[in-house]
Amino acid sequence: MGERVVAYRLSSWESPVRTEPSRLDGRYHRAGELEPTQYFCLHPLGPWAELMRARDLRTPEQVLAMRERTWAAVLDVEGFVRIGFEDAREHGLRPGDLVSTDYRACQRLADRMRGLGVPGLLVPSAALPGTENVVVFGARVAAPYTLEAPVSAIDVPASLTAEDGRPLLSLLERVVYRGERFPQIWKDPGFAFSEPSWARG
Repeated sequence: MGERVVAYRLSSWESPVRTEPSRLDGRYHRAGELEPTQYFCLHPLGPWAELMRARDLRTPEQVLAMRERTWAAVLDVEGFVRIGFEDAREHGLRPGDLVSTDYRACQRLADRMRGLGVPGLLVPSAALPGTENVVVFGARVAAPYTLEAPVSAIDVPASLTAEDGRPLLSLLERVVYRGERFPQIWKDPGFAFSEPSWARG
């Protein structure tokens, strides 16, 4: 077992991972590819931010109406390539490509990485500046969260963390929505993610 991280995602299905490819394009995959590409967040609020961005949920009323399943998973990221804003150019990208609404540069990057046998990536979140996402190439199967030694490389220890959950209202202040300018944090080495208020709203 290599380097392991705890990662988070939203999934309304009975499992947080999949064995079938998506029918929709994503930042690091195209619809109909032979193998699935799976997305997780390293910050617990990341999946909420990604969903709010994807569905364009911008008002307190919309946030309060959300009811989703949230999951935690233990991912083996041995061999994954971390690509941040500071080294994007080494991989043929501009820093802004990593968070652009045009996915083509990231999809081409993913093609190259898959061709090299790379099992996945650690990349910036386009929805929650200052946090990272994990991109997993290939099928995975959920296993019990307490499993210390997965049977095979595709097993992912996972657990449901909430049913019918919703995010903090204060997260509205942190999400970068489509059409909004992503802060050029690659020009600010001191930038760090700031937790939104945990006060009950």
